[in-house]
Amino acid sequence: MWPVSSFRIQVSAASVSFRPPVPVLGDLYAALTSRAMLTYISIIIPMGLFNLVGSLQNIESAEAAGDRFRTAPSLTVNGLGSLAAALFGSCFPTTIYIGHPGWKALGARAGYSVLNGVFITLLCLTGTLAHVAWAVPVEAGMAIVLWIGLVITAQAFQAVPRSHAPAVVVGLLPGVAAWGALQMKASLRVGAEWLGVSANGPPHLSDTLVPFFAASDMWIRGVFALEQGFIFTSMILAAVVVAIIERRWMQGAIWCGVATALCCVGLMHSFRWAAGDTVIDLQLVAPWKNPWATGYLAMGGVMLLARWVTVPEEAG
Repeated sequence: MWPVSSFRIQVSAASVSFRPPVPVLGDLYAALTSRAMLTYISIIIPMGLFNLVGSLQNIESAEAAGDRFRTAPSLTVNGLGSLAAALFGSCFPTTIYIGHPGWKALGARAGYSVLNGVFITLLCLTGTLAHVAWAVPVEAGMAIVLWIGLVITAQAFQAVPRSHAPAVVVGLLPGVAAWGALQMKASLRVGAEWLGVSANGPPHLSDTLVPFFAASDMWIRGVFALEQGFIFTSMILAAVVVAIIERRWMQGAIWCGVATALCCVGLMHSFRWAAGDTVIDLQLVAPWKNPWATGYLAMGGVMLLARWVTVPEEAG
């Protein structure tokens, strides 16, 4: 049976050899002390925070599935793994395992993680990863990812009180918007290539597109704004909805204040146009000059007033 992957390589025994990791301390030092560090700081800081929040969410997901792991040691080992990998040239931070309920449902235990690490290590140190990519189609692996996504989405509804289901739905919406933004930008890039727009020509992602999308009732700026920091947005909006459901007005106002602060420093809803993409734009902006921050402030004000202008239902 021939491999079904469209990725082709020249398979030969000579291409398989032991390839030990090579430290890149000099290059790492040069990168940290160069001006490029400041250039990419607007990417480094948000990615680090998103990685931290994602790890915390995965720890919480595991606890909801019945397995409690201490947060501090888990994050410490996770961070040490990222630092160790960086010493050998990796630009990918490690993160706590996602999809714990799904792996557990498949029968995986601690040994699965150990075997997984051993297998990946062998691939990386022997140069055989390309052979696996040649022999196994990406779609085969995506089936597992889809299964894990279904399980953790179902867990989001099952692990909370039934009355909190609206908060789960609201928490999913920013992620859906981020996915839609990715699809939209990919379509625009394909369209630009199909029309023969050169790399040196006018950018195909800019403010000039906004009125054309608005004419079709597509508010593209809002979509791109929701994409930036959507992990924070999901958590905060879900927390606000829970506060509304439970009539914890002060708690809801505090979460709105957190959202306002994140907007003012650019970690939520702040983006700038780039060549063929939109990227996060870290900058300090006064809340009255940021419409998103103003909106969250207004939400917080409503929460504070709700204590005096709402009447509890007799049915509770």
